[in-house]
Amino acid sequence: MTAERFAPSDTHIEYVILCDSAQTSSDGKLHVLGGGWTQIRRLVAPAGASITPPPTQFAIAASFLFDWNDANRPIGMRLTIEHQEERPPLFEVRAQLTAGRPPQVTPGDPLRALVAIPVLINFPESGSYCVRARMDGSQPDTVVRFHVVDSAMPLLPGGASA
Repeated sequence: MTAERFAPSDTHIEYVILCDSAQTSSDGKLHVLGGGWTQIRRLVAPAGASITPPPTQFAIAASFLFDWNDANRPIGMRLTIEHQEERPPLFEVRAQLTAGRPPQVTPGDPLRALVAIPVLINFPESGSYCVRARMDGSQPDTVVRFHVVDSAMPLLPGGASA
């Protein structure tokens, strides 16, 4: 056995981005629309209105880099949305990611797994929140903080929402 076999893994979370919309493509690209924000609005009904506001919609885009020696084996990942006061997560996604070794990649190069996760959530209140990303064997967690602010729903004449 060589010393190289016992070298520490460089598998880690490369980045996490909050965005309006995101998707991955079969050719290894991440398409992001309205990315990099730190503040989002949640619609709230005007006082006395008997309507329910719609949930807030956005996406989480992330890149996970796999060490060459971690290729072709599943590694667990977890993404959560949490309130600043460390309550239970409001949203959670768990998955197993696997990065293969394409034939054209130079041996030893890192391998990338991209994810785009749509989120539809009813935030209980305005305030500070975060997305926390965790990858098995990678420390520390990646945390992206953001702020939820209230925005009154517009009402049409007669009290109906727009």
